[in-house]
Amino acid sequence: MASLNGNLSQRGEVFATPTSKMPMLDVVNDLWHAETNSDGYISLGVAENTLMHKELIEHMTKNFSLDSHALTAGDGFTGSHRLRNTLARFINHHFSPFEDIIKDQVIVTSGVGQAIELSGFALCDKGDGFLLARPHYGNFPIDLGYRVEAKIIGVSFGDVDPFSIETIVYYEKALEEAEQQGIRVRVFLLCNPHNPLGRCYTPEVLKAYMQFCQKHNLHLISDEVYALSVWKNPGAPDAPDFTSVLAINHHDLIDRDLIHVLWGMGKDFGSCGIRIGCLISRNEAFLRACEANSYFSGPSSLADLATARVLADDAFIESYIKTNRLRLAENYELTTKFLGSHQIPYKEGSNAGLFVWADLFQPLRAQVDATLQNQKEHEEGSEEALRTLETNLQETFLKHKIFLALGADFGSDVPGWFRIVFAHEKSYLHLGLERMIKAIEAFRGQFEEDKM
Repeated sequence: MASLNGNLSQRGEVFATPTSKMPMLDVVNDLWHAETNSDGYISLGVAENTLMHKELIEHMTKNFSLDSHALTAGDGFTGSHRLRNTLARFINHHFSPFEDIIKDQVIVTSGVGQAIELSGFALCDKGDGFLLARPHYGNFPIDLGYRVEAKIIGVSFGDVDPFSIETIVYYEKALEEAEQQGIRVRVFLLCNPHNPLGRCYTPEVLKAYMQFCQKHNLHLISDEVYALSVWKNPGAPDAPDFTSVLAINHHDLIDRDLIHVLWGMGKDFGSCGIRIGCLISRNEAFLRACEANSYFSGPSSLADLATARVLADDAFIESYIKTNRLRLAENYELTTKFLGSHQIPYKEGSNAGLFVWADLFQPLRAQVDATLQNQKEHEEGSEEALRTLETNLQETFLKHKIFLALGADFGSDVPGWFRIVFAHEKSYLHLGLERMIKAIEAFRGQFEEDKM
């Protein structure tokens, strides 16, 4: 006879609840395919870049071969000597570090999410805090919360430019409030280029953040997973290019042992399924702690081999990056023109990443205003009502088989914002955008019916 509750541990019970399941899992189990599943989901919610798959597949297929060493435990669980050497060389060339990176300062993981979690284990105890700007990448709370059990201290900036030095005041306030609540803040987590806003931080702002971290003895983790996905936006000709924290002369700013950088193949090389990430640090104690825990995060030797062969091919890399940037810029323009034609506002000024941050409440403004008026008349809070409206809109999208990333999952201050990923083949992208508009129209119609 089966147990009703599964006879799990307390933490097992938490993860077994339906609310713990990531919505994208249902989506990826039923993805659209022109010939075999035309009624499946179009996914513009997962930050994947499929624009360069043809070129990448051709290179990997042509250059991949196994050796006996790859069928063993190899060089341990932190990546092969070959890949770590290749990554160090790659980072030195493309990230322009102030001081060259060497193999022993690189740990390879099975994805950047694992690199974040591994860093969290080394730097935080249960209940410690991470300072993180809002909106933020939706999986940071999972990477740092599920097993590390750290707390995300979301920082909001109001009308202040979130990429300006003026944000320091807000970080100071958030840090003080967290400490007053008994939370020991250990880490300042930066996403540069930013997900979901698609912008880069200037060297001046990065230096200010370094000084802030030094002042409060905070570790600075810079997630730079979109470092090479920076492109030209004619609408934002003065948008800052990418600068790695590794490229900053840290002397007189911050102890270098407080600086840690994350990168991986998933975004810049459109291969989330390869599951290769890395963390880069000069902090020897931090690296030892991560290595000791790497049994749980080590990459597959097959992914390790394939990645090393790709990143070692300089001519291919230069061609790949150039073409990828052109295609990203083209699809960004296509997507923003589509949004503009439907009077949908979006955060302008982007020149990096795979996505647009869009206000999908705007075409539903009458419905949003009616909701606010109803709450006012009943003297109820508007925030909860708008969040419910946002969730209902997300459910309507899913009914129309279009998946977008919900702003609430990104810690968004304002309900109604969604992240739209545009790094897909044009016909697929257009089909997804059309489904989005049809879902919005259906949501509007249902709202009007419910009022009658």
